[in-house]
Amino acid sequence: MRRIALIVNPISGSGGRHRAKIDIIRYAKRLARDLGDDLYLHLTRYREHAIALAQQEALQGTALVVAVGGDGTVNEVARGLMGSQTALGIVPMGSGNGLARHLALPMLTRAALKETFMHPPISMDCGLLNGIPFFTTAGIGFDAEVGWMFANLGTRGLNSYIKATTQLFFNYTPREYHLCVDGRNIDTTALLITFANASQFGNNARIAPHALVNDGKLHLVIVKPFPKIAIGYLASLLFHGLIDTSSYIETIPFEHLSVHSSEPLRGHVDGEPEQLPAEFEVTIHPAALQVVPGLYATEVCGDPAPAILIPYQYLNHLPRPATLARKLRKSLHKTRLKRRGYLRNS
Repeated sequence: MRRIALIVNPISGSGGRHRAKIDIIRYAKRLARDLGDDLYLHLTRYREHAIALAQQEALQGTALVVAVGGDGTVNEVARGLMGSQTALGIVPMGSGNGLARHLALPMLTRAALKETFMHPPISMDCGLLNGIPFFTTAGIGFDAEVGWMFANLGTRGLNSYIKATTQLFFNYTPREYHLCVDGRNIDTTALLITFANASQFGNNARIAPHALVNDGKLHLVIVKPFPKIAIGYLASLLFHGLIDTSSYIETIPFEHLSVHSSEPLRGHVDGEPEQLPAEFEVTIHPAALQVVPGLYATEVCGDPAPAILIPYQYLNHLPRPATLARKLRKSLHKTRLKRRGYLRNS
């Protein structure tokens, strides 16, 4: 008889998804009863509460702890299970569900829970950003600034993420960084820099298409400044798992790197905002924990994930090249007027 625990974030995902969470709790009870397992339920009440709950379950010798929520909840539960034999399971109920999608878990919550209860776990690496564990992606630059804005919008979901991205896109200035990657020095100007343990941010936006969670490596992804008009093309590559074919993208597998900047930085860890110093390190912690993947995860079957088209309902949210060009010309014209004194700086 196994001891299984569910750790549920009541507020993750669009609109909280309260009914879906009640349904998955009931279904978990039914599955546990049919399999002869003991099931325990925990609800998170504050930030990092899931870490303590997961640690308690690991000390109890629990076989499986299932995180019911988004990447933030998954991160906390995984942090609590690091170094133990207790396996991490995931029922995706967040805004992006990056790790669940990378592991090819079903987005249907009942199907994801059933696979998690039935399948064996695999070893999983963990990244450390300035000592802070991450399991999907972490980063600095434009996407981190979007993450900070997204966290303050008050609403979740892909639409809110697109809103935050659009608001910052024309105003963000790329920054200069000095990197030391496994002993190799790199000076670069970057729009954003991602450190990837898994392949994607979430919503099938695969920033590091060839990353695996059990290969003992992280992937450094440097996105160089690009013409604004190229955003639609690059978005298409991102969702098709081909972003690393662009000349604006540089990808380097690594085990240890250091970042040097002229001032403290805003970053993100599995999508959650994190304030960082001007100098910090990123390292890999191999086989840090056990995780239950889906049947068709690359780590299980060896086949790469298929190309995934941008969902039809989100196509209208991507700026069209003509719209981007108009906005860019308007922005440049406004800047010229300010420099000549016709407009006040605001």
